Amino acid sequence: MIIILSVSCESFQDIGKRHEQQDAFGFSDKGPGILTIVCDGMGGMPLGRESSVLAVRSFIEAWEGRAPGKSVKETLVRSAFSANEAVLEMAARSGLRGSTGTTLVAAVVEKDCLSWISVGDSRVYLFREGSYKPLNRDHNVATRLQKLAEKGELNPEDVMSCAMPDALTSFIGIDALEEYDIPAEPMPLKGGDVILLCTDGLYNFMPDREVVEILKSNGSNPGSGNLAEMIVGRVMDKKHPCQDNVTVMLMRIKEGK
Repeated sequence: MIIILSVSCESFQDIGKRHEQQDAFGFSDKGPGILTIVCDGMGGMPLGRESSVLAVRSFIEAWEGRAPGKSVKETLVRSAFSANEAVLEMAARSGLRGSTGTTLVAAVVEKDCLSWISVGDSRVYLFREGSYKPLNRDHNVATRLQKLAEKGELNPEDVMSCAMPDALTSFIGIDALEEYDIPAEPMPLKGGDVILLCTDGLYNFMPDREVVEILKSNGSNPGSGNLAEMIVGRVMDKKHPCQDNVTVMLMRIKEGK
């Protein structure tokens, strides 16, 4: 049986070429497990920065107020709805209800298992034994059309020709939060696993293979420095003229017998 002895958390972000940092992130070790959360205020909408900061704060407050007997899954869902309501109320006070919002991805390591919830297109990845893959699905037009194509209800060509594939179909701040991603059961973890949360300023501007290079070289070495900073630094080195805000949070899992 694997026993998780410790979870090492790291984070880093950069404003990129934007005029304002609209990403926000947070961490909590109060209560069972360790929680990390990343939010990305929606570009092109007002109050993006305020929405992401408020969503992080509201989610953590709800998580830390976890009711006795409630499962991690139940508490993650309740926390997401709490964040959604907080952003809706802020928007309503400004006369912008339904016109502002943020993505959200949160991950919890409790005992030897990982749980997560996501809304929008920020992602949670698992790096394990050289393999690096997203655990959640984006909530955008492209994903929705792809699902229809998989069911045979839409031609694949129609998915490719979509005019606004990245437009979000769900986000924190929406009137009715119905679309979110959460696993049916927690995922067992192994020592050496690395859990990475990020905004689209990472995966839209740097290929996965370069993230893997950094994780392979340093992921198993506790003294290798801040991997989140290394990854964001590699993105910034590309000097992309349209670089978005980028935020990366990591949880490195260590094990013992």
